[in-house]
Amino acid sequence: MRTALSTGKIGFLERVLRDFFRRAGREHLPWRARTVGAYEIWVSEIMLQQTQVSRVIGYYEKFLVRFPTVGSLAKATWEEFLPYYRGLGYYARGRNMLATAKMIVETYDGKFPKDVNELGKLPGVGPYTAAAIASFAYGRNTIAWDTNLHRVVGRFFFGSRRADLPKEKLEDILSMKAKVFNAAMMDFGSAICTARPKCGACPLSSRCVYFSEDGQREKQETRHKKQDTKISKTSNKKSKINWRDARAFVFLHENHRKYYSSRKTKFVPFAIPPSHNTRAGVKDWFRDRHGLELAVRPPHRKEMVDGKPTIFINAQILSGTPEFAVFPKGVLP
Repeated sequence: MRTALSTGKIGFLERVLRDFFRRAGREHLPWRARTVGAYEIWVSEIMLQQTQVSRVIGYYEKFLVRFPTVGSLAKATWEEFLPYYRGLGYYARGRNMLATAKMIVETYDGKFPKDVNELGKLPGVGPYTAAAIASFAYGRNTIAWDTNLHRVVGRFFFGSRRADLPKEKLEDILSMKAKVFNAAMMDFGSAICTARPKCGACPLSSRCVYFSEDGQREKQETRHKKQDTKISKTSNKKSKINWRDARAFVFLHENHRKYYSSRKTKFVPFAIPPSHNTRAGVKDWFRDRHGLELAVRPPHRKEMVDGKPTIFINAQILSGTPEFAVFPKGVLP
């Protein structure tokens, strides 16, 4: 561990990253402009959660035209907000954005806090997002440990993206400004050290453990994980089932707090026929019958129920007035 994190090797990493960032950094991204502040950084980071950069750019720009300040966003209703967010998915993020905007105005006098711990108190803001806002908006020396950064550091120093990293020790040794280090790592991980790394074009390869081992450590760890997953799936697999003919049990909810039931006296999920068992089909079914617009997640479970193939789907109401019985989360089967 001590050898892996030698100051000489860290210095080499920093020199390569600086050079890469000067030549190929994504400074064209709208949230990288020098004029942006904490609000714009926060908007971009929330939208970028589990969503590709290329997809976010258009949403980000239109969103800021409609809601140019945190104050304007704090005044918005869900119905006013939704047209500028719909399509990004993960709608709990959207509701957290509205809650955060109101909290910033009411608790922080309209200004995002600079302290990472205070930022972490905002709805939907975890350790990574808090560190990103603090470093990009305020120049704080906080490392934003996203997937790209973890993958590059894990492979370069320890041979695998699955390595358990001594994060605090690494942060103590780094001399680069966190704002530059975070951005450079994100761009490097996105362009070079991807899930399938481009080692032939990588300027870190001469001192990279992953490259020197031909990725064998990571491949072995990945193989073990796949085997464990395969064993788990095989143990539950009894026969080949055509899931296209399955009915869907839809668990309709509001932020996973309120669950709507197809019956009034007890909680029962909505049973959707096989003809509508796709995400688009579920949306159409509720729109046509109940006038509701839904966000529908991919199936999270498939099993035989009462001898019938059944898929389980979570869906959230985006707009419309549900006229169903409401039950708390604890009633779920």
